[in-house]
Amino acid sequence: MQFGKGKPAPGVFIDSDFSTIDSVLAVALIYGMQGKNDCRMITMSMSRASLPAAAYLDVVERFYHGPAGNFAQLPAIGMPDRGAPLATPAAYVTPVKRVKADGSPAYKVQVTRMVDTADPCTLFRNYLEAQWDGNASFVLAGPATNFVAALDFRGIKPLIASKLKYLVFATGPADANIRADVAAAKRLFAEWPTPIVVAREDLGASLPFPGSSVDKEFAATSPDHPVADAYRAYKPMPYDAPSWAMTAALYAGRPNAGYFKMSDPGVFSIKADGTLAFTPAADGKHQSLIFDPAQKDRILADYVQLASAKPVPPRRFFKKIDVDDPKADADVKADADVKDAPEAKDAADPATAKPN
Repeated sequence: MQFGKGKPAPGVFIDSDFSTIDSVLAVALIYGMQGKNDCRMITMSMSRASLPAAAYLDVVERFYHGPAGNFAQLPAIGMPDRGAPLATPAAYVTPVKRVKADGSPAYKVQVTRMVDTADPCTLFRNYLEAQWDGNASFVLAGPATNFVAALDFRGIKPLIASKLKYLVFATGPADANIRADVAAAKRLFAEWPTPIVVAREDLGASLPFPGSSVDKEFAATSPDHPVADAYRAYKPMPYDAPSWAMTAALYAGRPNAGYFKMSDPGVFSIKADGTLAFTPAADGKHQSLIFDPAQKDRILADYVQLASAKPVPPRRFFKKIDVDDPKADADVKADADVKDAPEAKDAADPATAKPN
């Protein structure tokens, strides 16, 4: 169980192949919401092997965790040791090789070998065990490979059912995250024990991330910002990136904020061509996020404000409150000094955690 004096903000696990820049922006967004005590970043994992990408994500994790908080351990980046390797985008290679004007490295790279990463299923199990019941969510912004493997991993499925409130699945451009592993997507929708909320391609396409903020708000936060460096390296500037993964992350971190409309409940299934089919059902556990034009400006403003926010290292203690009391919860969110507790050190297997 987590240390602290009360129930912490909900935890978020994010899993992606990190093939598009919106997944990195989603990570920044989750950390920004963590700074507001809306949620806590628990772990990051990759659905395909790429040591350079894992090294970059480790740099991002350390950037947001900050030098404080030596009481905690950082979870290693989850990465499978099997399957086709991911072609690493230059967006991840360029930042970790960048040097400052004085010739020193912009970032310290600490992931250089497979042993510096963690098995995703072991990571999920260890950190799910540390969560309060119903106080976490999974964000999936890539193929469902890791999450479906977790269904068969010893001891995880009951933890998923008890610890997670829902899974939020960003299907990506043209449902690419489904088509990348159709068999896994079929099992996910058929067997996943919690509600699933789907963010389709049109949602992220309707909410392009304002790329101009990279040289404004991000630069003001830090001259050496790994997310800004990756954004610049991903495509020639200026450009606005579709926010497929960000929509899923925003909902996971702030599900009651009214950013999106919701479809009626039902059941998703996968057609033979790898596309989604939806069957309405009153008792269905699946829903879709729906774009609300009235919320567009608000969402884009919050994208920038949260993703570019200065890192707020997690604090060890937080206020004891009844989080099920709406009034008490509002009071806590208004208190800028209240932060969440880290995961219990004992919950982290040596293979899935590393010193700060």
